Amino acid sequence: MFALDYEDWKTVCSQIFVQRSGRKKYYLQWYPFFKLSTKEKNNILSGEYFNTFINNGLFLFYPETWLLCNNYMLKGDGNFRNASLASPLFYLVFLTIGKKISKHFQSERQDDILVFYAGNYTNDRYYYEKEYDAFYKCVNNLSQHYSFFLKTDIKDFFSNINVNKLFKIISDRVNKQNVSLSQKELLVYKELLLYLGQGEFPLIENSVVSSFLSTIVYLEKPDINLHWFLTNKEADIKEFVMIRYVDDLYILFNSDIQYDKLPPILNRIINYYSSELKMLNLSLNRTKTVFKKANEINNELKKSLYEEKYNKKRFNITDFVSTTVLIRLLEKLKYSLSKCELDVNKYAEIVNEVFVIKNTEYNPQVVFNSLVFQDHLLFRDEIFIERILEIVNDDYNFLKLDPKRLVIILLKTKNELLIKTFLDKLFKSQKNNTWDVYDTSLMITYFMQRGFQHRDLLNVLREKEKNIFNYYSLFCNKSFVCSYLQQKNNFIRFFYDNIFYKKDEKLFFFYFMYKIELQRNNYLISFAYFKNFFDRISAHIALRVLSDGSKGKPNYKKYYQERNFRTLYSDIENSESIIEQAHKIRNGNPLSHSSAELLDNDNTENDIINSIKDLTFLITRKIEMLSILSMGKIVLCQK
Repeated sequence: MFALDYEDWKTVCSQIFVQRSGRKKYYLQWYPFFKLSTKEKNNILSGEYFNTFINNGLFLFYPETWLLCNNYMLKGDGNFRNASLASPLFYLVFLTIGKKISKHFQSERQDDILVFYAGNYTNDRYYYEKEYDAFYKCVNNLSQHYSFFLKTDIKDFFSNINVNKLFKIISDRVNKQNVSLSQKELLVYKELLLYLGQGEFPLIENSVVSSFLSTIVYLEKPDINLHWFLTNKEADIKEFVMIRYVDDLYILFNSDIQYDKLPPILNRIINYYSSELKMLNLSLNRTKTVFKKANEINNELKKSLYEEKYNKKRFNITDFVSTTVLIRLLEKLKYSLSKCELDVNKYAEIVNEVFVIKNTEYNPQVVFNSLVFQDHLLFRDEIFIERILEIVNDDYNFLKLDPKRLVIILLKTKNELLIKTFLDKLFKSQKNNTWDVYDTSLMITYFMQRGFQHRDLLNVLREKEKNIFNYYSLFCNKSFVCSYLQQKNNFIRFFYDNIFYKKDEKLFFFYFMYKIELQRNNYLISFAYFKNFFDRISAHIALRVLSDGSKGKPNYKKYYQERNFRTLYSDIENSESIIEQAHKIRNGNPLSHSSAELLDNDNTENDIINSIKDLTFLITRKIEMLSILSMGKIVLCQK
């Protein structure tokens, strides 16, 4: 179905599984992997699991796979990103697809264009820290050999990536290089991307594939052409190097022109680069374009603290930040609250002021991150707890300025009164109907740090964000491996073991496309795919029940005729009317028949949805009946 390589699947899963447990608990997309046992991880890593469940598309038959939620990821300006939360298996498949494309897409950038993104498929790194650290050190080392730098940023980068253009780039490249990526594979990969992005380029937590596709693939041509322009059209640019981290591009260069005489040259460069980006529906964020001398470059970079050493010893945040600093943070927050001036910008200003470490190059925001996510006892200081309790009592809404970090700080105090006060504020907001999306973000962060252990608050989650509650129920409350093996889905496993003709590579392609088009509310297209799926799976069932096939292969050419379906499903009540209605819709569907009668029917949507439900019932019921007759009920997952 997905034509993935087992070794790629194994590598991707291994790299996700080995992430630290504490790190998995900070990200909702990774939380389900925190719940897996060693035995379950080994099962997922096995070739048998890959071949019998993933690569043939069987996992698509499970409704759990298709759960897709909005994820609560904040931007620096206090707004939420258009981010998705995917089921664990779709997430792993998505990463594996990226791994496959990365092996086939060989960049044609010039050697002096250095590119980094949030992860690294070549080195099998699926987290951003090491790559950003390498980028930072690269920029700093090279800056010593150049006099000036120009930094550019792309406006609303991910949301403006055109997925159709992206896959045209990939298709052109693989065809040019005679790489074995079929049009069917590219179609499936593109449609999965659009599904996970809810119609747009997907922004998913810790998604190296999104970063790879957007950086290495989508921005390749603008980088190549800009390099050509600098080399051939700007004689006053003597030497230069281009260094990219996702949408941030640094151009380090030398010139004989004086600093204050360079702006006309820079304007030409920016205009040319903007023209290249325009071809991809992208534009520069000119307010973030920076031109300075190379010795000032540290002011534009955020220093990573990943495995960093300071004065020849391992960096320890508590060597530089004490409870005095934390109390100062709270006092400034409280003062700003009292003056009615605390907002996102003021909060960032306070953090940047409080967490400055003198005589170092560490960015205050990164220092604050390191402080929050490292294990230490600073937050248990009695005075600190007393101060934060005062602010929460006065106005807990300040937590919404930075939900993840501030809630984690609150929970790290381990103070029962403080945590109870925070929860009381949430319940009061829910009771008074003043709840907003930031309350949801606070609640989700609390759950992730506390293992979703609060029954009353879970009821609030069910009320306010049902899809995420379902995500918790299926993937966070217990292992998602167990969720796929529940009693209600036994018929799927029986179908695989006893009915499925395993050489059929088209069956779940139809099912996949049906689900994709259904999400888009393209009901005519969706029904056309589902009817093909129904016809094809019925041929599988007929081979088992009626021995209706040739040389052990299903008779696909026979199972599109109404009379043959009547015979196959004759032992199921109402099957005749269900089949008759399905064929009526099929024959009136303009995608299947030139009569196109459905275009004149005002009730087409309901008719199609109900017909799909009825046909699904026939499939499910028939397989269950076969299961009961031949094997009895099978328990696949025992607690």
